[in-house]
Amino acid sequence: MTFVRTSALAAALALIAGAAMSAPLKLQPANPQPSPKAGLNVKYYGTGNQHKKIRDLSQAKSLLSQAQPGKPLRGLDYADTSKGEDVMTFDGAYNVAAEVTGYMRFDSPGIYELETWSNDGIEAWVGGQQIGHVNGIQGCEANQRTEVEVPQAGWYPLKIYYYQKLGTSCLMMKSGKQGERFTWTPNNVFGR
Repeated sequence: MTFVRTSALAAALALIAGAAMSAPLKLQPANPQPSPKAGLNVKYYGTGNQHKKIRDLSQAKSLLSQAQPGKPLRGLDYADTSKGEDVMTFDGAYNVAAEVTGYMRFDSPGIYELETWSNDGIEAWVGGQQIGHVNGIQGCEANQRTEVEVPQAGWYPLKIYYYQKLGTSCLMMKSGKQGERFTWTPNNVFGR
């Protein structure tokens, strides 16, 4: 009898823990709320050299201590390039690390889904919550889709660490409010 009760209790606790783990991540709005300009700020470190390779996020982050400001990004809609084309607004195609900062605007409170796409690695944060992470090399593809809770309309801080090793590059985002269309995130929701 004790075994049955213990097993039932363990199963109930596992179910509760699983439900808690899948709860949306609650975002924290910027305080105070900014009045940003269009686009996102970016700093780059890059050699443009195919021989000095960036292999992971840790290396990319350490190289960003030497980063220089780049031309602001229009948003997060940098589709997969052809081999040898520049990475976003950087004048170079290979072994580029970038730190992207700014804000993302949500027009109403609620539950949203956010999905980053990258080639290669990414660590993405919105409203103090990590919403994307890839520490290796990949083609331009979707990373994990993350459900977030937006407590109020307004601007939320955004920070992305990104790197591109060789080949092609991309950095994009899809988003959508629960019950509405999930689509590519328009540039006008980003500010700096």
